[in-house]
Amino acid sequence: MTNVFVIQNQHGHYLGKQQQWLDGRDRKLLYRTEHHDEAINTVFELSSKDIWLRANALACPLDEHRQPDVEPGPAIPDDTEVDSPESAIVKGEN
Repeated sequence: MTNVFVIQNQHGHYLGKQQQWLDGRDRKLLYRTEHHDEAINTVFELSSKDIWLRANALACPLDEHRQPDVEPGPAIPDDTEVDSPESAIVKGEN
């Protein structure tokens, strides 16, 4: 196995093993699978729970420590809520 699939959202964050979004700096925590169809199914499940999510399954090589070789994304904001138009409505922001 030289390639694995990871899931990246529209903000450049990666899905973690615990189904949370991470910036990708600690690659040991990232969700990965050897199978493209499994990654696509995970994207579909995530998208059905969050209609604002735009995620992709990305093929990436493994590094010498057998971790996904990904470019770290932007830092995760302190508030763990993902900004979406729906959350702005709930917060009362327009």
